Amino acid sequence: MHHTHKAVSAAAFISALAMPIGNGAPGNGNSSSALPALPIGALSATPTVVQSGTHPTLNWNIVYPRTVGDVAVINPPGTITLTEPMYVSVRPVGVGVTGGSSTDANAEFRISVNGSGYKQLFYGTPSAIDPADTLYTKKLGKNTTIDFGGRFVENNQWTPFYTTRSSNMQVISLVDGDSIPTAYDLNQSGNMAEYLKPYVDSTGKVNIGPLSVLVMAEYAAKNNTNAAFDYQDAVFLVSLATKNNNGHGNNLDGVDSSNPGGGSGGPNGQVDPSGGVDDEAR
Repeated sequence: MHHTHKAVSAAAFISALAMPIGNGAPGNGNSSSALPALPIGALSATPTVVQSGTHPTLNWNIVYPRTVGDVAVINPPGTITLTEPMYVSVRPVGVGVTGGSSTDANAEFRISVNGSGYKQLFYGTPSAIDPADTLYTKKLGKNTTIDFGGRFVENNQWTPFYTTRSSNMQVISLVDGDSIPTAYDLNQSGNMAEYLKPYVDSTGKVNIGPLSVLVMAEYAAKNNTNAAFDYQDAVFLVSLATKNNNGHGNNLDGVDSSNPGGGSGGPNGQVDPSGGVDDEAR
């Protein structure tokens, strides 16, 4: 039998054989969604058309996702120190303080930059929370320190003010994959607040974007061995980015935080765990 030698498109060959580098399709913004933890990239060939028996040069273009550890240091219990200039955004996740005679009490959340006075970002009850709100966005320089703190109103008086510098661990900063240091498993107990569920996976670990920080506060309980010490009195999401969100397109995790529409954080009505980060696919 006679075989005819034909020119073969290297691009077509690559298209047929190449598998995407990453962890599959983007999530939908639920607790199962976070930005890809594995490298993403593409395969190219030069030349794009070769004769049978010859070989093209293949090139991998691999992009490794950056994490909080690449751009900042978190000093326990939660001071964030930037190791390069970053846009810092803060959005509310939820508040729910119950202590003494107070149920759904007024609570506040504050930010301090480089040791300055704590500026109030939020004050109110759970009904005042809108996860689509951006409470703070600013480009901060290398070596900037960022702290958070808060308290609530009980019997018409402010309770003690706790911060990410407080040695009693009342306010903490967690990154993707961290466990919430409670005396019991919130998933198993069934006492996890609805607003926290999109940010925690089935094993009880924090599940957010790689450049996000979940700041959690316990205002009411004082003993960390108490079941009530669950860090759900105030929860806020801090997002770090090298560029400000441009307001267009869907993010890789399936939610466009910059164009929230009518839902609670995205056009599909889901919370965006990487809100504030311009991770749009280009």
